Amino acid sequence: MDFRKFYIPTVMAGLALLTSANQAQAQTTSDLTGTWYCGSTRAPNYIRQVGSELWNLNDGGYQYTNTFNGTVLNGFINGRWADLPKAGYTNYGYVSGKVVSATTITLNYTFVSAGGTVSSSTCTR
Repeated sequence: MDFRKFYIPTVMAGLALLTSANQAQAQTTSDLTGTWYCGSTRAPNYIRQVGSELWNLNDGGYQYTNTFNGTVLNGFINGRWADLPKAGYTNYGYVSGKVVSATTITLNYTFVSAGGTVSSSTCTR
């Protein structure tokens, strides 16, 4: 039996599926730039993506305002965040998250300054 008749088309189909999945993932994370509304407060998060680098301003008015700088790679967000003096808080830590779709991301803020407490939110645009 000549396995090449079965094996080569199967491998090619598998590569096509992987390429499609990678392209779909790349499209999902290709540009997060825009205004996102996060958590129960629906505070605006202004995200700017430059390549794989992310910049964010989370504007909770005078309740809280913070910023983060990080990266998005393969649909995963990682970086560091810090409160800004506008609201008077001085917390800081790490941010992680995931690109769920082109219109939904999740963000997890780890408060290094508060013993590792984690605050999670879902953001949409």
